[in-house]
Amino acid sequence: MRKCVSGWIAICLVLLLSGCSNWQTKTIGVPVLVTPEIPARLTDPLPPPARQGATHRGVLELLAEYESLRRRANADRAAIVEIMSHDVGSED
Repeated sequence: MRKCVSGWIAICLVLLLSGCSNWQTKTIGVPVLVTPEIPARLTDPLPPPARQGATHRGVLELLAEYESLRRRANADRAAIVEIMSHDVGSED
């Protein structure tokens, strides 16, 4: 009789422990790759300055315009990095 009781206790413990376990698989969902949209104004090529450098003053103005284009291109690159570094789903 003693073995029969300990056998029933073991069966009950197994059933109790298996009832607490979670055997169901949880599906989170299918991952979807979402890339942020980059505005076309940030990726369009910049036109060269139309000015000709015939004089010293013209060369300096041309150099100033190229410097302005370089700064704009760097600002566009920084904006692209900012867009790409943020998660699409986050609200920053």
